[in-house]
Amino acid sequence: MSTSFVTFKYQFDSGTGPFDGERYVRDIKMEILSQDEEGFPVDLIGKAAFKIIYVAEAIDSGYDLYEIFDSDEYTFRHSQAFFNFKTGEVKEAIQKYYEYEIMQSNICIIEKIEILPEYRGCKIGAKAIKDIIFHFGSGIGLFVIQAFPLQFESKKKELDEWQKQLKLSCFPSQENIAFKKLKDYYTSFG
Repeated sequence: MSTSFVTFKYQFDSGTGPFDGERYVRDIKMEILSQDEEGFPVDLIGKAAFKIIYVAEAIDSGYDLYEIFDSDEYTFRHSQAFFNFKTGEVKEAIQKYYEYEIMQSNICIIEKIEILPEYRGCKIGAKAIKDIIFHFGSGIGLFVIQAFPLQFESKKKELDEWQKQLKLSCFPSQENIAFKKLKDYYTSFG
């Protein structure tokens, strides 16, 4: 299989129910599939999960941003590092880093990218992120990746069949080394 050609399949739910706070946080799952010679999807080779938080829409509808971010423990825990709930904006230090050019208020949090071992090192993770930005970047002011090594997350629970295929035990077992390698990996995307 040429790693130049993969298919990204997105899935999310939306409904016409009541306009509650959950409406402003969109959970999106991505399947990464290999392609055959004719370009048809064949095998699942990776997965990704991310959220889009519709900050502007929530503010316009009068929802408390603290509650929007607090709808999920993961989102709330990580958003405290980059979002100021009192002002309803990205924190000043991040604004300054981007020279105050963050024009949109919506935020995309990339939670995880998982690639099967035989496809690692082929820049599929970078391609997945670029595809997410291409399709969902309009209206997003900030993309956030929380670099947390999956090998430490999986130790807390029993592995399912997909997690076993990932062979996370081949990654570094020392946290400081693992975090540095993962940070360097995401930084290499540009």
